[in-house]
Amino acid sequence: MTTETAAASSAAITPADGLTLQRVARAGGYRGPNDGLPGVNTWKGLQQTVKGYGYAGHLDGHPGPATWDALQRLAAKGGYTGPNDGVMGIASWKGVQTVLAGFGYAGPVDGIPGPLTNTALQVLARIGGYFGPYDGVLGPNSWRGVQTVLTGTGYAGPIDGVPGMNTWKGLQRIAKRGGYTGPIDGVPGPNTYAGLARLLLRSEHD
Repeated sequence: MTTETAAASSAAITPADGLTLQRVARAGGYRGPNDGLPGVNTWKGLQQTVKGYGYAGHLDGHPGPATWDALQRLAAKGGYTGPNDGVMGIASWKGVQTVLAGFGYAGPVDGIPGPLTNTALQVLARIGGYFGPYDGVLGPNSWRGVQTVLTGTGYAGPIDGVPGMNTWKGLQRIAKRGGYTGPIDGVPGPNTYAGLARLLLRSEHD
């Protein structure tokens, strides 16, 4: 167990739980292996997932400048280096498509969003509570899920790759979408991991 893993929880992280964490971390830009051994990059991805990307608008299911600005922050994880101006262009979408490769996107990284990009956004939206079909048609429910991911779940600490109580609180909030009913206390246990695993399982079978 690494020092950072030891600091994350008083309980050891099993390979199965580590794999669950790595899969969730992909929503925050983690591109490493799914080997069940969370490292600094896994934790950075998890922290980004629970923090969100600066979206400050309402969860209304209708994308506007704040949503697009947040997607540009997401796109930066895929190599986008342009401004966060809320105006999605080819470079912004290329960055988003690169990130969405971790959510099943297998289309070209051409900066032209289409049904395949939209379907991958719906997979991402599943983490934000979207339980509709993966049909490539982004409606209000899809966008609410995306906006929820972008809003984050209360993590307010630095994205430093060192998990602490705020990271775990954010993950517990995500786990609630998978049926976790325990406290948001920043102390993960089997029920936290089970909730995260159920959420991922639902996203695979829907």
